[in-house]
Amino acid sequence: MKIRFSSILAWTAVFLVSALTLFSAIMGFMPQTDPAAIEMATKMGVANIGMQLGITKILIVALFVYPRTSTVGFVLMIGYYGGALATNITHGFAAAEYGILYVVLGLLTLSAYVRNPELLTRIKGKPVIA
Repeated sequence: MKIRFSSILAWTAVFLVSALTLFSAIMGFMPQTDPAAIEMATKMGVANIGMQLGITKILIVALFVYPRTSTVGFVLMIGYYGGALATNITHGFAAAEYGILYVVLGLLTLSAYVRNPELLTRIKGKPVIA
């Protein structure tokens, strides 16, 4: 069995994105004690839904990691992180506070490009031959 460099790169990106997302999900389960974090969560409107967001992130990561459902997980994860980025930008946070989102979106795109080549075919509008 020959292992390609692109496969190693894609799985590394999957691991990094999954680890960052799971860390974020676990942090959502913990109660906030920092007044600045409580103020930021209240300003963004996510003060009382940390548990639900954590469960959602864990389910999305499970879909993203499993190869058979990775396309669905990718689309859901892009939607989640795109919404997080839009929320941070519209509420006027500094670029340093949401800079990691750009890294995560880049890693997501890299992993999807290598793991799910049918996405590129669908974007171009060509029929997918199974």
